[in-house]
Amino acid sequence: MKAIELTALDGFDSLRLSEVDKPSPAPGEVLIKVRAAGINYAELEQTTGRYPLQRPLPAVLGFEAAGEVVELGSGVEDLTIGDTIAAPVLSGGYAEFATARADSALRIPEGIDFAQATSIVVQGLSAWALLKLAAKPTPSDTVLIQAAAGGVGLYLVQLAKALGVGQVIALASTAEKRDLVTELGADVAIDYTQQGWGKKVLERTDGRGVDVVMEMASGETGKASFALLAPFGRVVMFGAKNAHDSLQPEQVRQLIHNNQTVVGFNFPSLRPDDLRPLVPELLNLISQGRVRIIADTSYPLAEAKEAFHAIASRQTIGKVVLVP
Repeated sequence: MKAIELTALDGFDSLRLSEVDKPSPAPGEVLIKVRAAGINYAELEQTTGRYPLQRPLPAVLGFEAAGEVVELGSGVEDLTIGDTIAAPVLSGGYAEFATARADSALRIPEGIDFAQATSIVVQGLSAWALLKLAAKPTPSDTVLIQAAAGGVGLYLVQLAKALGVGQVIALASTAEKRDLVTELGADVAIDYTQQGWGKKVLERTDGRGVDVVMEMASGETGKASFALLAPFGRVVMFGAKNAHDSLQPEQVRQLIHNNQTVVGFNFPSLRPDDLRPLVPELLNLISQGRVRIIADTSYPLAEAKEAFHAIASRQTIGKVVLVP
């Protein structure tokens, strides 16, 4: 079968379209005919070895996929051949076929296509877990969401409003992205690429700052967001970029002086028991139409490198998928 392999750690040029053996499902697993494979920022980080979960090379990339069940491993009883599912995959999703644990698969809800379904598995559940388990916002809170037009960001905007958050401030770089996040519920969208954008945040909060920063951008945007935190506020740090950064001494002093908190979040570290009650909640919000899934950008499997460049240069909105 055809698959995208990571052959070295030299960046996007290390991606190769290869012919590899089709995997076979082990006990408790299923084989999926992949119709869409989701791309996550962590996979971009894998190309340089910066992501902590690395497999021996060459390795087929891709944490998640959606498609049809075509083969059952022994002991699988809850799924049948022909079921359409989305799941975290074991053998790499950037391929024509992939294996997944049957007990981690989600049946694709009615009205959701394969590309949209891939976004639920990691980005949707990550966003819901970020809010429910880490940020825990209240109706009186103001929440600042970085990269609000990205895969996780679009979920965060909508889910924060579904939780009744008082004010959502979304950061997005283009007018198109800002219009979208406002349409999806953000109370205000701000261009973080412009000098002095933090002043607009302070204006929206009467100079107080924000109660929660959903921090995944790192770098200068991360520092500026950190400085906008209100007394007793909290920064929720997540995502592949933040795994390499540490707090600066002045940030530690700020935390102590203003009684603030930093919360770390890592989706792969969550236990099944942590996620189990969140899945039906998220699917229910999607089925009710309270969460709209944006997954309109797809690339052929052979154009994985082009897809990575588009994501890295912030040319995309929402979920981006590869289609075998």
